[in-house]
Amino acid sequence: MQNVLRGCERVMLYISTLSTFVLMLLTTADAGGRYIFNRPITGAYEVSTNYLMITAIFMAMSFGYREGSYIRVTLLPSHLRGRVKVVVNTFVQIISMLYGVMLVIATYRHALRTFEMHTTLSSLDFIPVGPAYVIVPVGLFFMSLAMLIDIPKVSKDKAPLFAENETITT
Repeated sequence: MQNVLRGCERVMLYISTLSTFVLMLLTTADAGGRYIFNRPITGAYEVSTNYLMITAIFMAMSFGYREGSYIRVTLLPSHLRGRVKVVVNTFVQIISMLYGVMLVIATYRHALRTFEMHTTLSSLDFIPVGPAYVIVPVGLFFMSLAMLIDIPKVSKDKAPLFAENETITT
């Protein structure tokens, strides 16, 4: 299961990286067209914010979790030792994973509503917004799955995310 998840994370990371690269090219071309030729690219802002940024962020969520890139409040656990610290970390991991699952459900419902309303981009009314909104629950699902898989490691105090030195190696 872990190998499948890692493979999916790798593919999603490549998609996120490609999205970031295309976002950079589109923004540069739009700015160049606007300031050099006084002709911006129609819909560049909408495509950037509704597709490329969402893809760049949410396709990399699971990888960001795995690498320990998200902010963690460690005030309480840093003062705990032994079994109490493990129990607190496990509790926090379970609550965080459940919150991720709730976000998956909520964003999935929102994506369905967007499809039902046939919402399109404002300046490019032939491009639907719904497919971009499907990316959000997909990214959150894989992050929640990674958190679920890490619960046994956390409960045995073997999770690299909870290491004392906060350095994570892959």
